[in-house]
Amino acid sequence: MQSVLQKLIQSWKKGSFEPVYVFAGEEPFWVHAATEALLELALPEADRAFNQSVLYGRDVDARAVASEAKRFPMMAERTVVVVREAQDLRNLEDLASYVDQPQLQTVLVLSLTGKTLDKRKALYKALKSGVSYFQFDRIPEYQITGVVAELARERQLKISEKAASVLVESLGVDLSAIDQELGKYAVVLGEGGEVTAATVEKYTGSSREYNQFELLRALVAQDADRSYRIARSMMQHSRSSPLILVIATLYGTFFKALVYQSLGAHPNPKTAAAQLAVSEFALRDISRAAQNYSGGRLARIVGYLREADRQAKGMGSPNLRDADILDELLFKILY
Repeated sequence: MQSVLQKLIQSWKKGSFEPVYVFAGEEPFWVHAATEALLELALPEADRAFNQSVLYGRDVDARAVASEAKRFPMMAERTVVVVREAQDLRNLEDLASYVDQPQLQTVLVLSLTGKTLDKRKALYKALKSGVSYFQFDRIPEYQITGVVAELARERQLKISEKAASVLVESLGVDLSAIDQELGKYAVVLGEGGEVTAATVEKYTGSSREYNQFELLRALVAQDADRSYRIARSMMQHSRSSPLILVIATLYGTFFKALVYQSLGAHPNPKTAAAQLAVSEFALRDISRAAQNYSGGRLARIVGYLREADRQAKGMGSPNLRDADILDELLFKILY
């Protein structure tokens, strides 16, 4: 996705614009980034007051958008019309007639958040696919650390795979939140600064000693004392580590460890990571769990985790405390 956006930016910097762009897909970060880059590059700031319109889909219909797009520029090279949240636009498909014969001095941008165009319908068919229509899909989990590294480089930062993984562990796969966090590091560390795992822990406020990922690693290593110590601390800070999230994290690794065992004795790490849809960093915990636990035991652990998930959601045992559910779960996994 970054390479697609970079190519677009290069063409825009040269003054090459299509009359219509549609940015769509399930990854809002790239949709927003493409839209903002075009707004920044399509017109000089002095020309924007009279020649740039930013509309919202919920406030307009296709007829109003087409009417705005047909305006000629005032003492500028082009007019720019951006429709944010275009998935909410009334009669969106009616824009197909405008797309067939667009105003060539206008750049019309339809920015769809979390949605795509129906490729069977007239609007999509009227677009030049691959030139006017760009679909940004979610990044698979196993590729996310590479994307984080690219975002860091764009901010003139260095980041190790371990630090990128800790950042994803702390913030999830929300690229907008990750990019904002990297922006903080750029201010603190300056150009060429190196982001380490310690940097992430310091500025995200997360303590690796007391989160679900450290609990997972303690369980994978079959370290009972450390597992219980981390669990007790986590239950004292349950807002940052809700039990349902803890169970989901453990389930993901132990279930995939069971699948990993079916890949053979020594599967290629890159191939295994792709098949399991995880990063190579996450694969380390999965492979260790597969080595330290037998297939039968892993299957039982997956069952224990499903039962704990039901209990955490109040099914069957509504009066159990989270701490009691986790304590029993650890005993079953470890012993």
